[in-house]
Amino acid sequence: MSELVAVLVGYLLVITLVTLWSRMRSKTGDPVDYFIASRGLTGFISAMTYAATTYSAFMMVGLVGLSYATGVGALVFELAYLISTVAILSTVGIRVWEVSRKQGYITPTQLLREKYGSYWTTVLVVFMTAIALVPYSAVQVVGPATILSVISRGTIDYRTAVTISAAIVLLTTLTAGLRSVAWTDAVQGTIMLSSAIAFAAWLLSRVPPESTASLGNLELLSPLNSFWTPQVLLAYTTPWIFFAITNPQVFQRLYLPKDRRAYTKMVLYFSIFGLLYTVITVSVGLAARALSEAGILTLQIDVRSRADWNRVTPLLLTYAHPVLSAITAISIISAATSTVNSIALTISSMVSYDTPVPNRLKLAVGKIVVIAFTIVIYVFALTTPAFVVDLAVASSTILLPLLPIYLFSIYGYARKLPYIVTTVTCLPLSLYLTLAKGVATPIPKEALVVLVSFSTYLVTVLVSESIKKIKQTQR
Repeated sequence: MSELVAVLVGYLLVITLVTLWSRMRSKTGDPVDYFIASRGLTGFISAMTYAATTYSAFMMVGLVGLSYATGVGALVFELAYLISTVAILSTVGIRVWEVSRKQGYITPTQLLREKYGSYWTTVLVVFMTAIALVPYSAVQVVGPATILSVISRGTIDYRTAVTISAAIVLLTTLTAGLRSVAWTDAVQGTIMLSSAIAFAAWLLSRVPPESTASLGNLELLSPLNSFWTPQVLLAYTTPWIFFAITNPQVFQRLYLPKDRRAYTKMVLYFSIFGLLYTVITVSVGLAARALSEAGILTLQIDVRSRADWNRVTPLLLTYAHPVLSAITAISIISAATSTVNSIALTISSMVSYDTPVPNRLKLAVGKIVVIAFTIVIYVFALTTPAFVVDLAVASSTILLPLLPIYLFSIYGYARKLPYIVTTVTCLPLSLYLTLAKGVATPIPKEALVVLVSFSTYLVTVLVSESIKKIKQTQR
């Protein structure tokens, strides 16, 4: 326990110092600097804030648990995300970066508002996005809170752990905005990767070669098995492969590199970070299952209970050396808080710039939104929700109707009426399909949302163009 307290205090001290240093370099009172650091980040810092924003508690808590329970199909699922994201960053992302600098965009929805010319539809997108990201944000609080409460053996209870996570979010976000978030992300990203490597090395060193046979007997070394059916794989990967476009906190990260060279470095460094972190986390989950099946570790995980998968990493940490356990726990807190503060800052910028907020109040309103959003996810997290992977996928599923909307706006096919119709019909549909239980669909609901959203946009375009031609011929 003393090791955990010492490492936690040291972590909070470092984060506080970095935050204060970032504040000294920020342009006080400038909303553009507060929300996107005046578009002036280096390639390394851009890559680290993108990685830390993307790779959250979902990885060392959710993906480890998923790998433990379901096998290497989890690696296929997560690599599908990484490959598609790198492809998007190398193509669509470059165009977004260029357009944002040319037009001076600050928020993702600012692009939609100006390209489509529908103010109130964009307001709806802002609020639906905020609602959709509450479960994903809560994941980032649930993960660290579960870790701290387990490895402290109840000395730090769940509520206190949730409070600590929320306090870190408010400290780093309110003090200096994006500069603080980006620089603390660089520190936290370094902690995340280095501690994950150390933890995986310790765990893998305990796995006897013969124990891997048990994984094969359980079909855990096969990409497709009783859990990872083609339909399940499609359902999980569909929201994830489009994450870089539909999730505003990472979309806004494309605005940050100071020049084209910095942007290229961002993509390269993120790719390296992502590959290493993905392989490490899946390896931890598989190693834990091998050790459990061999009787070397007694984790007592009920693999039939999805919520129980959250407990794999916390229970593993109870076997590690107290210092390694504490550092790994702090790395998970780092991953989680870096994601939440990025989401809170992006949502606050969207509310400030894309809803009826006077110019003189944009910065003040943005900070109020950060506080309000943090309180909402704090309350949500106290309910101790279900398996973190399910919550993360749910958030991204709700946002899938934004995929055609963003793509058509980026590539010059923005049409006002299709934008309105797709937003008004498909966002509520995706919300309903995500929340409703037992709704039968011919294909996985995630793929269905994408198909319906594209079809709605394109059909509305064709119908509106046909009506225009009919009217022209009648003149």
